[in-house]
Amino acid sequence: MRNTYQDRNGTFYLRLLVPKVLLPHVTRSKVVQSLRTKDRRQAYFRSMEASLAFEKWIRDMKNKFGIGDDNRELIVSLPNGAKIEFDLEKATEKDAYESLMGTIAAVPQNGPQIVEQVREATPLPRVPAWATRARLIDIFESYKLAKAKTFAQATQDGYFPRIQKFMDFYRAKGIVFIDEIRKTHASDYRDEVTRLQESPLTIDNYTKTLKGFFDFAISVGKYSFENPFANMHLVKKSERAKHTDSWIPYTKDEIQRLFVGNYEAYCKRFNKPDLFFSPLISLTTGMRVDEIAQLYVSDIYQENEVWVFDINDNGDDKEVKTPSSIRKMPFTSQLLQTNFLDYFHMVKEKYGETSLLFPYLTKTASNGYAKNISYNWTQYKQKLITVDESQKVFHSLRKNVGAAMVDLLIDIALRKRILGHSMDGDITHTVYGAEFSLENIRSLLEKMDWGIDFSKFQFKFKNENVLVGWVNSKAIKARKKALKDALIEKTSKKK
Repeated sequence: MRNTYQDRNGTFYLRLLVPKVLLPHVTRSKVVQSLRTKDRRQAYFRSMEASLAFEKWIRDMKNKFGIGDDNRELIVSLPNGAKIEFDLEKATEKDAYESLMGTIAAVPQNGPQIVEQVREATPLPRVPAWATRARLIDIFESYKLAKAKTFAQATQDGYFPRIQKFMDFYRAKGIVFIDEIRKTHASDYRDEVTRLQESPLTIDNYTKTLKGFFDFAISVGKYSFENPFANMHLVKKSERAKHTDSWIPYTKDEIQRLFVGNYEAYCKRFNKPDLFFSPLISLTTGMRVDEIAQLYVSDIYQENEVWVFDINDNGDDKEVKTPSSIRKMPFTSQLLQTNFLDYFHMVKEKYGETSLLFPYLTKTASNGYAKNISYNWTQYKQKLITVDESQKVFHSLRKNVGAAMVDLLIDIALRKRILGHSMDGDITHTVYGAEFSLENIRSLLEKMDWGIDFSKFQFKFKNENVLVGWVNSKAIKARKKALKDALIEKTSKKK
């Protein structure tokens, strides 16, 4: 049967596409109608009846808007190979067609079936490309080709296997066409992922990836229904914080394996400055990964002879988790033992203070500038230690700092200040407290003994132009212009 499909319960549906010439005169591009039966023979006759009514509607609409005839002919192929053509514009042939349909209806269920075709005397193909039924695997191949140009390799490695697993799951159930997938199928698959994954955030990552896949299918005209994975997230954005609280710090033994026992593996995996220095910065200051990744050269300077990271939301491309996240964090002596400052001065001299600290990074909608940092840390970690993915991630380095402060019996107000947590509930400090000095914060952070020789962590620059191959000069210029325009706009508003 042409233009029909069954839902997950076996009920037949008919989908008819409005001709392109009528699209400017209607509000919908297709008609989807339940045939209210699971019996194939009965569905066949009902679909023929509905198709005939649809043809009549097309003719009436064309007459109404003065659209020329496209010489549509209905061809019925009988089991013996004979073909009967009907011109539905002619009353006698239309009556003959309806009479034939009445005769066919009396044939027993196991009788011969009839194949219906529509021939158009136009230069267009018999079945327009945008109306053909597409397989999931074909859409996936197109998706991979399209996204290979916009997704980083790390993103491809994360997204593509999730889509493949989804297709494998439904291929095993006999579903290969994308138009067979409905909201109920998406819900069933999320239940399957939930059975295998404990973390709600991981489950949401699966549904978000599949939503993007179906968005692509819709955009290229291969899926004409509402995105089945829309609004399926388990964790609201406002509730993500409480789920991240489940992350736990690494043990001392794990810290040793990650930073001490496999230094060569560390250097090999983290072959770019953002990947190399970010774990060290987080472990010594407790900074969030996105706070590190979005730093500008101008956010690093000396204050009272103390080198600091100025964490702020200055600029359209920077965000902070909460207002209390805006703070200054001092460099520790451990971090100063690395060659991080050498790298900082090199970027400052080459690209200026308006450049990102890691100028080759690009911002993504979901992970800001930090996506590749988190991904590479996860890949590195998995080869060295065995942990629950939902409990120990890059963020766990920050948890290590928090746990160490608890062990040192540090006052909660100071712990909140270092980690950038809100002090709204701490009335004593909010009303009567004073700002903690950078010297005191640095002294406290340096009391944490990680058992690591930080002087060993020297990023190897092959030559002075090491960044050139990574940095997109156009992106640098665009970023400078955007900052300049934002500054001009802010100045004009003040005036």
